[in-house]
Amino acid sequence: MPDRDRMEKQVVKIADIMHKVEELVRKEIKLKDDPLLVAGALLAITRNLYVESIGVQDTARMFEAVADSFMVTEEFIQQFKPTIH
Repeated sequence: MPDRDRMEKQVVKIADIMHKVEELVRKEIKLKDDPLLVAGALLAITRNLYVESIGVQDTARMFEAVADSFMVTEEFIQQFKPTIH
């Protein structure tokens, strides 16, 4: 199953990059406004990488799908109100 192996490697790489970036980003947050400033910078970088990789139109569609998923997730959370123990 080469596709499955490739996908597993990609998931591991994504997780590794996320860990490294979050570690770096957390070091930049010192003031109350810093989280939004850092998020804005990350969003701009993300947008640029997507545009370079898949073009403007597909990037816009991808960002729209991501925004829609926020609403679905919030509605799900509100409906079930999970608790953390």
